[in-house]
Amino acid sequence: MRRWFVFALIWIVSLIPFQVSASDKIKVHLGLLGAGEQVFAYEISVLKLALAHCGRDAELEIEVLTMPQERAFLELESGRSSFNVFFSGFSAEREARFRQIDIPLSRGLLGHRIFITTDRFAAALAEIGDLDTLKQFAVVGSGNGWPDTRIFEAAGFSVQRSRYENLWKMLAKERINIFNRGIHEAYVEIGIRKPEHQNLVVDPHLMVRYRFDYMFYVQKDNEELGDLLETGLRRAYESGAFMENFNSHPMIRTVIEQAHPKDRLTFDIDNPLMTERQRAIPDRYWHSF
Repeated sequence: MRRWFVFALIWIVSLIPFQVSASDKIKVHLGLLGAGEQVFAYEISVLKLALAHCGRDAELEIEVLTMPQERAFLELESGRSSFNVFFSGFSAEREARFRQIDIPLSRGLLGHRIFITTDRFAAALAEIGDLDTLKQFAVVGSGNGWPDTRIFEAAGFSVQRSRYENLWKMLAKERINIFNRGIHEAYVEIGIRKPEHQNLVVDPHLMVRYRFDYMFYVQKDNEELGDLLETGLRRAYESGAFMENFNSHPMIRTVIEQAHPKDRLTFDIDNPLMTERQRAIPDRYWHSF
């Protein structure tokens, strides 16, 4: 009788619908630096795409950070941070310290650098016809801890380093004469900054190009989250969803409609920060105009 009761109880329990508890959701907290959600709308859309294709129920929260970039990396590395995923330009150091997801978020658009300048300097930029002349003219504003800063310095440019917010003020006051931005960032940012700094414009003539992009980073030992992000991004590519999002996103469409990349005088420079692992990223993940 007792055995029959146990089997009956098991049978009854088996009929109760199984519900996944909220604790089974993977919680993804994105730390976002600098310009905020409006400027990084495309990168956020890629993270959402990865989570939608990762095969798990995921909950995304976004935290806007005010700390310097390297401080954010230190917080993430130590486990003290409230966020567990971060995106930034790749480098050998970051590749070694963190789990790096080897899929470029903007298909390399971040390495297509155009310049925000002032009304006064715009005419001079329009007359530049070669890389050496640009190097002689330019005092490039670039961020503390940005790999771009080291790339421009290695190529022989004069570079002034500062925090992101300070660089806008420095340019408006002409302490620098160009501020290097990703081609998909510049027009969104100028729309935000123009009301405060009326003398700023996007240079329509020049572009400096090198292989570079944002990648997602998580703690080195956070294999679960790293695997989910990588799986989600690869599945998004395989399904066509990644390219559909890339081609239709307003920030990417702005690149084509306003920046006219094919019409710019383009100078290719080396990215000495690329590791063999980064150089081995397949061409299908890089965009070409």
